[in-house]
Amino acid sequence: MDCPEVVKVTQQLNLLTACLNEYQQTNEQVEFELFEKLWCYSFAWGIGGLFEVEERQKFHKEILEKVGAVLPKISAQKLATDKETVFDYFVDPTTKDWKLWEPAVW
Repeated sequence: MDCPEVVKVTQQLNLLTACLNEYQQTNEQVEFELFEKLWCYSFAWGIGGLFEVEERQKFHKEILEKVGAVLPKISAQKLATDKETVFDYFVDPTTKDWKLWEPAVW
């Protein structure tokens, strides 16, 4: 889906602000490593959130190779067979590390 660049950047910054809000409310210091993960998460969803599965895979590889982003460690097999990408993960506020997203149990 085509979208103006300003909208993508705004989405990224809004998501990053929302992710950092929890730390701001508790006056918790955000270390650079955590900020970098949150930035990568926001970047991926802000820029590539509207991509289809194939484009998300390409985008994941691009930001990993060209940007050297701090993305979750995903094996080549999971990338190929399960089509797992950064879009399947989030930064867990308790562990401050990447965690595979799982739907809530009903």
